[in-house]
Amino acid sequence: MPLRVELIDEAVADLIRYAASGNLPLFLRKLIRLEEAGQEAGLPLGKGLTDWRKIVVGDRNWRIIFTTDSEETVATVWAIGDRDDAACYEEAERRVRALAKTQPAATSLAAVMFHLSQMRKAAGKSKRRRR
Repeated sequence: MPLRVELIDEAVADLIRYAASGNLPLFLRKLIRLEEAGQEAGLPLGKGLTDWRKIVVGDRNWRIIFTTDSEETVATVWAIGDRDDAACYEEAERRVRALAKTQPAATSLAAVMFHLSQMRKAAGKSKRRRR
């Protein structure tokens, strides 16, 4: 079932970090898949993140950690990070503890993609000016 994908501010910062590495298309493809397939796009998590889901990105290198609302109409991405040292899971748990009592600010996937395209366009203009 399709749903709206939102990213908390910290997850947007995670995505921007991967944009600089050149891996952005891998993450955007998975986020669009989440939008289309709903929570079935991910796998359930356990331990401190029960009722949360993960999406595997790349050759099992990275994870997208998200929750869905009770109506399964909105998926909120809490963390995007490296899997190797479980850093993304620890970061997601830290963010949950810090933000769980509040309604964290979240941005739609479409708005994030637009912001990233504007950043890329601005970076291209500044490179041309230096020449």
